[in-house]
Amino acid sequence: MSEFCPDPDLTRVRATHPRAREIETIPSGAPVGRVHFRAGLYPVEWYEFRHWGPTRSRFDHHTGDPPAHDPARGVMHATVRNNGFPAAIAEFFQDSDSQTMGPIDRNRAVPTYTRFDLVTDLRLLNLNGGWITRAGGNQAIRTGSRAVAQRWSRAIYDEYAESHNLHGLRYDSSIWGPGQCIVLWERAETALPELPVVSIPLNDTRMDVAIASAARQLGTVIAA
Repeated sequence: MSEFCPDPDLTRVRATHPRAREIETIPSGAPVGRVHFRAGLYPVEWYEFRHWGPTRSRFDHHTGDPPAHDPARGVMHATVRNNGFPAAIAEFFQDSDSQTMGPIDRNRAVPTYTRFDLVTDLRLLNLNGGWITRAGGNQAIRTGSRAVAQRWSRAIYDEYAESHNLHGLRYDSSIWGPGQCIVLWERAETALPELPVVSIPLNDTRMDVAIASAARQLGTVIAA
């Protein structure tokens, strides 16, 4: 895999329409998991899309420079299908500089795990497929520079969100192989249910077993 993904060429992106098999449908009823802060700099409730950005999250599509509140663009990074919990932990607690797992800090800024089931289908551009290559990029979009990945996310959003009725992106985790990750844009808000299946702080004692299991699978430690 290349370690470098070039910036998007907007003319080429515009001309490279996704093929049918490159758009993945996540069906209504599918489980979605996320870890999110409920305190600190960027707190969100389980159902909220983060409108402040771009932060260091890989696929933020906000346009602020410097980062700012963007009322028109909200984002939610999450995981889907099997292994949703360890995948969500892996994505949330990875060290973005070294691309390795950091410790699981159950306390700072009240990290909370939420799982909900979709109430409508989602249409996501699958970055694991051939579209990214035809458009002039490569798989380093999920392992290389986050600033470059954000520029790709903005380009895809601007060109295809409405014209192809896309709700976001699908990609495989760069930190934990089994993890299946999604990025939802604000236009996916209608796919969220009225209530989650569960939304519980990571420092709740009911999470002890799940956190310990995730730490073993990910080869990391739980912060004191």
